Amino acid sequence: MVVPTADPPVVLGDTVVIALRRLPVSLDPTDELDPWGQRVVDDLLFEGLTRRVDGSPWGAPALAERCLVEHEGRSVACQLRPGARFHDDQPVTVADLLYSINLWIGPRGANLRQRYGLDAIKSVEEGPPAGASGDGWVRISFAHADPLVLERLAALKIVPRARHPGPRFAQQPIGSGPMRLLAQSETQMVFVRSEAIPGRAQRLELRAQIDGAASLTALRRGEIHLLPELAPTHVPRELGKPGMAARFVAFLLSPPRYDLVLYNLREGPQAGPRLRGALDQAVPHSEIAALHGEPGLAIVAPVDLDAPSPIDLVAIAEDRILEAGLGPFTPPNQAPDRETEAANRLAADLVLTELGWIDQRGQRRRGTTALRLPLSWDGSAGLATNTARALRAAWKQIGVAAPSVTAGWAYILSLLRVGKFSLALARLAGASDMDLSPWFHSRGAHNLTGIADSELDAALDAYRHANSRAERDAAKRAVAARLAALHPVSVLHAPVAVLLASRALTGLEFIDDLPRLDSLGLGAAPPVLLHASGD
Repeated sequence: MVVPTADPPVVLGDTVVIALRRLPVSLDPTDELDPWGQRVVDDLLFEGLTRRVDGSPWGAPALAERCLVEHEGRSVACQLRPGARFHDDQPVTVADLLYSINLWIGPRGANLRQRYGLDAIKSVEEGPPAGASGDGWVRISFAHADPLVLERLAALKIVPRARHPGPRFAQQPIGSGPMRLLAQSETQMVFVRSEAIPGRAQRLELRAQIDGAASLTALRRGEIHLLPELAPTHVPRELGKPGMAARFVAFLLSPPRYDLVLYNLREGPQAGPRLRGALDQAVPHSEIAALHGEPGLAIVAPVDLDAPSPIDLVAIAEDRILEAGLGPFTPPNQAPDRETEAANRLAADLVLTELGWIDQRGQRRRGTTALRLPLSWDGSAGLATNTARALRAAWKQIGVAAPSVTAGWAYILSLLRVGKFSLALARLAGASDMDLSPWFHSRGAHNLTGIADSELDAALDAYRHANSRAERDAAKRAVAARLAALHPVSVLHAPVAVLLASRALTGLEFIDDLPRLDSLGLGAAPPVLLHASGD
């Protein structure tokens, strides 16, 4: 389907082309978005009242002309930027602000609030704050003070009240961002810039290209400029071919998405840290990586500490693979390390025995009590089913029974919230700079594991009050170290990818380990890497 438009046809020379395995399913900012849908929404189509920036207070005005934080973050007053318009040339109004913010308030906004850490948002009303004047003001109230309130508001995108949600809004979105959707089909999405900006592409195309070899061929021919997910089968062989280093740059990316086992720390045998550690040791990481079709980072806490890092294509061409910066793609790391996993199982066996859980004919028992830890998950086919099967088989090898408890996710979540579970499968996904307080602070709104640790609380609080990038990164390291020591979760898989870009591409920077889309352009200069945590 092609969106009707009077614009001239797309010319390849002024269009940055990105090849993806699959296109975003939805571009409605209130839907549950995949990572590329989120990037398109954040970078191209929509604006929030604020945008993320790299430095305290971590948020700056965007669609708002100015924002005033009141009562230590218990409320924020923002004034709409004069002349702001949607892509259909309709003005952005206070009514649009009120409508968009109210989508996040009340029962219907529960999923949105949880996804973006905006659980404390309470109400919004029209009008200026005390001592201010002028039109276009809204005041947003929160249940408690929040030093990151401006950063959090960036997730709340403003949509036109008259057009949203509408039967086709997810496929034909109308926002106020720097680009609008020009045309789309099953295999492409083309975006055009609202106004010319020197050094930046006037058009951007997302092209669905499932075949990894075909994507590489198109990249070499100059038909596409960015290949964000090089097929693992092509690493490192294709990167070392003649001429690659002269024409392309490559980066190792570790997007902040984590498949987890959650442990209930309130009651049951798994409430003990040593038993959780034994279960973690027996996780079959190589088998789970094979299920994902990609290697994973060897990490023990769901904290993104790894910025995108350049890969040395010259070193690969010269067969200096260990110096190339390929991380888990470095041979022999690509092959499943069965010997290490067997050694880990033996270590887990020893811990269980020391804890008094004796292996009796393949079943761990302590006295008359069997070690039986039900695994809760949503029963969905494919990856979830295969992951649960792999975990249960691995734990069975150390004598731990983990029968499945399956139901719809809403019901499973209700059990997790009241602590009625032993183990559970979950996925945590968000930004590289993600405040983990809702999930791991003793008073967190989504503290499903029931963890309560003063040292961890202090590290999480330090993150929330960090005033600089150095302070924030130090707090993240402290959070990661404490989570690794306490084991409230086991990280089953943390994805890693190789991005390949043409040297004709300019303005390449990363947000949440994906390229920032609105800054890209085409030119003769090689790209410059700028690691950005905000929008």
